Parts: sequence; structure tokens; C-alpha cells
Amino acid sequence: MRTPLTPPQFRSWIVSDGYELRGRVWQPTGSGTPLVAVYAHGIQSHGGWFEWSASVLAEAGLGVVLADRRGSGLNRAARGDTAAAPRWLDDLDELSDWARHEWDTQRFAAVGVSWGGKLAVGWALRRPERVARVLLIAPGVFPAVDVGLRARLRIGLSLLTDPQRAFPIPLDDPALFTDNPAGRAFIADDPLKLTHATARFLFESARLDRRLRGSAPRSLSATTTLLLAERDRIVRNAPTVAWLRRLAVHPPDIHLLADAAHTLEFEPDPGPFRALLAGWGAGCCRSLS
Repeated sequence: MRTPLTPPQFRSWIVSDGYELRGRVWQPTGSGTPLVAVYAHGIQSHGGWFEWSASVLAEAGLGVVLADRRGSGLNRAARGDTAAAPRWLDDLDELSDWARHEWDTQRFAAVGVSWGGKLAVGWALRRPERVARVLLIAPGVFPAVDVGLRARLRIGLSLLTDPQRAFPIPLDDPALFTDNPAGRAFIADDPLKLTHATARFLFESARLDRRLRGSAPRSLSATTTLLLAERDRIVRNAPTVAWLRRLAVHPPDIHLLADAAHTLEFEPDPGPFRALLAGWGAGCCRSLS
């Protein structure tokens, strides 16, 4: 919705199972060995929602890889589907492999917004030797909006009979995301937003939630920053904070943006969010200089 400070380069990647991922890239501009942010978007969204925040990170000197998750956004094949949760993390591995060879770097940051926060944490737990920093923006590990009981029963039956049957994602009201009329109009009119996901996608997503919530205390070694919206209607802030404080080796840096709704990208005044993003990006670059 908001114009990026610098436009991205569009590119595609063929990953190991033959799927073609499409997405956006910003070249690193900092001095010395670059730190690259691998940016994971939400369940209904895609990279086009977050070009502005990605460009703020790039302006701070980071390289940014903002690929649309398989089956979402620019990726039309297997819409709203995945065979298993580890495949999502495999994709992040392979995107970071590409960036490592493209920009001669060994250290990465995982950035996750909303549902993508689950992937950011999952990837950091999987690759502690690779992920030095984590930035979570209203991460969706503890959703306030979820699939209802009847739909869960239908999903469970479909797992046995038709795992690729599509079900509505329960986020069809743009007012859940933002109070900004322009943001609501953008979401309502977005032809690339994901409105349905398969039974196995939804099952794997819930299973990833359970795995993350049950992760061992002090198992997240990456330095972690958490940005929350005070009036979030999609995720629950209090259990998110308690969980992250238990999970992280280093006390997380936590910021609550007053009077803000879930998608901070769409706030009418982007100043507070931009300041936090720019400060985080600059801190990442200084830590490696």
C-alpha cells in the first residue's frame, strides 16, 4: 500500500522440489560483510503488502529477501497449499543459500510479520548458526482469530479423504488488520491476497504453533526484537510476550505501539514504526561492522 523508499528487484528461485518462488530483493548497501534479512509475510498477505518496511530495512544497509510464500501472492501454483511445515523452512534455507552466494555473507536476520512470525522463529530455532537476529512484527503464534470447531471437524475429515480441499481463511474482514480506510480498501481490492488454504496447510500451520509453543526454554539464541500493536485484533499480545521471554536466551527487546492495529505497515502515521525499523536495521549493521 505504501510506496517503498527504493523499489525492489523482482526475481524468482527454483527450489529443490522444483517449485518456483517469486519475490522481491533489495541489495545490501552497508559496508563490510552484509547482514541479510529473510522476510516472511502473513497467511493472507504477500510481499506486496510489505515493500515499504522492507525498503526501510534496506535503507539501513541490510540486504532483504522478501519472497512470496509458496502458493501465495505472485506464486500461482498450488494455491494455499503445502505438503508439510518443514517445507516452509526448507524454502527459507534455500533462499538464504542463494543470498549467501549472491552477497558473500554467512549471517542472517529472520523477519516475520503476523503468520510469518512463526516461520521466522521456526527458522531461527532450526538454524541458530545462521540466524543472528530475529525481528517479529505482531507474530501469529497465539491467534485471536482462528478456525471454528465445525470447520476444524471438516478439516480433520478432509485430511483423511481430500487433504487438498480448500477452506476459507477466517480473516475476510479488512477491519481486523487496520483502522486506516486506505489500508482496508487496499486489502479488500487486493487480487493476490490468499482467501483459502487447504486442509493440510491449516493442519500443518496449527502443528507448527504447537511445536513453537512447546519449544524448550532458552532455546532461541538469536537476539530478538518484538513489535506489537496495542489494539491488535488478530493476535494475542500477552501470551506472545510471556512465551518469547521464556524462549529467548537473551531478554527480547519489546515495543508496544500505542493505539496501533495489527498491520503496522498500514498505520496512518508510519513514523513510530519506521523509527523502530530503522533503528533495528542500523543496530544489526553496527553489530557486524
